[in-house]
Amino acid sequence: MKEQHYAYKITHNASGLNCPHSALEKDRMVDLLKEIESQHSEGIFWIFKQFGDQPQEPLCIIDCSKKRIYFHYSGEVDDLMDAIANLSH
Repeated sequence: MKEQHYAYKITHNASGLNCPHSALEKDRMVDLLKEIESQHSEGIFWIFKQFGDQPQEPLCIIDCSKKRIYFHYSGEVDDLMDAIANLSH
């Protein structure tokens, strides 16, 4: 069963909450993390995973201002640069 990831960027501005999203291609999570590290200083990304036709499940929340990843199921918190290094191997 193929695992798919979805990224939702959540920001707040004068018109309210903004929540654009995109589907990530296989093995593109490290590219998203690099983009967040270099280009996004505000908001959060909520990352979901999905297996086949199953409902999406929360994977992690990435805090752009703190450059940290909060994993839903394990409760672990990783520094964004550490996660990039781990996925780049």
